[in-house]
Amino acid sequence: MTRWLLLLPLTLGSAAATATADDIWQRRDPRYSFLFQDNRARRVGDIVTIVINETTNTNEREQRALDKSNDSSGNAAFSGTTSNGTGGRTGSLTFSLTDAFRKRFSGSSQLSSNRVFQDRISATVVDIMPNGNLVIEAYSRRVVATEERVLRVTGVIRQADVGLGNLVQSSSIANLKVSYLGRGPATRTLNQNYFGRFMNRAWPW
Repeated sequence: MTRWLLLLPLTLGSAAATATADDIWQRRDPRYSFLFQDNRARRVGDIVTIVINETTNTNEREQRALDKSNDSSGNAAFSGTTSNGTGGRTGSLTFSLTDAFRKRFSGSSQLSSNRVFQDRISATVVDIMPNGNLVIEAYSRRVVATEERVLRVTGVIRQADVGLGNLVQSSSIANLKVSYLGRGPATRTLNQNYFGRFMNRAWPW
């Protein structure tokens, strides 16, 4: 009897340990169910970092020349003589027309532009397309010394283009739309006012 009493605590302790044991493979949270996990963005609400590196080089030159001329001339002459027993009449008519028309047009234009835009912004996955591509959207607002800068980026990316650290290059974004707006005293000073912009559109020359 004494022997069974000594084994009873060991049996109860073993049963309690079995009841509270847990297996990480039975948990449904992927953060606990996998020893190694790829944390790349692939779901709605995940965050990716967009590296904006856009360079635009433009060098255009156009030249047109138009030369049109038209020369026309005309000449008409009429003469006639009538007579009868008591008298005669003589008449003549001369008509001449000369027309010369010439139109010339010469125009040339040249445009050279070199623009570089670099920035980095974090975007949120807002939707998943049927083929698995991710729709992202980013918004940033910065105010420095009463100058406000608003940056908004939208586009579509592939999951395969998401690199380490959830970095995505702007060149890998489809339907990329980047808008960078400025508001403040300095922006108002550099830009034309409403009247100046209206006159640029309305002025025909």
